[in-house]
Amino acid sequence: MEMKKKHNYFYLKWLIKIILSIFLIFIIILILMKWINPPTTTVILAEQLSFNRKVNQEWRTIDKIGKNVILSVLAAEDSNFCNHYGVDFAEIYKAKEKGFSRGASTISQQVSKNLFLWRNRSWFRKGLELIITMMLETFWSKKRILEVYLNIAETGNGYFGIQAISNVRFKKNSNQLTLREASYIAVTLPNPKKRNATKLTSELKQRAKSIRIGANTLRLEGRASCVIDS
Repeated sequence: MEMKKKHNYFYLKWLIKIILSIFLIFIIILILMKWINPPTTTVILAEQLSFNRKVNQEWRTIDKIGKNVILSVLAAEDSNFCNHYGVDFAEIYKAKEKGFSRGASTISQQVSKNLFLWRNRSWFRKGLELIITMMLETFWSKKRILEVYLNIAETGNGYFGIQAISNVRFKKNSNQLTLREASYIAVTLPNPKKRNATKLTSELKQRAKSIRIGANTLRLEGRASCVIDS
């Protein structure tokens, strides 16, 4: 019995060491990604393996993405981005009131999920997502979080990042998009495989109009000041 306890203690000690080592390596990778762009993401890898094809992605620094895109995406996806620490509890409450028929994930949470995790929903994955989100908010600036999101978010069937979809839909760089065009791209983000920014339904065009109003409100109220100059 004593020998068995010693063996159990030995294995437990090594398990703790392995977990701590993985955690430390992950922190180092996360810190390095403050300056080094991720070569790929778990979502992009899954896309490549599932469909056996190359994806279209063209990285742009946040200062070259364009204010219209930034404001539209914030208005559509996370209007409180500059004011929360990774989790927007007000949005979670609103989603709960509507029976979770709408999403409540912040941009920071979406970066955590798209960059490191898998798409299948589970409490375990959600727990990891929250931990990674807190780490992102600790080690990265808001500008860096948004920059990575705008470059790794799925924006079309085989397209990732705003620049790639801007080229194919509007034949121009993302920083040349008008507010209307940027809002049309932003409205496709919840379902990029099925929505096309140049072929929106009347309902989605109305939603895009609301996004433009929200974008102007963010600009006028200075609520995007953490990522762009007002």
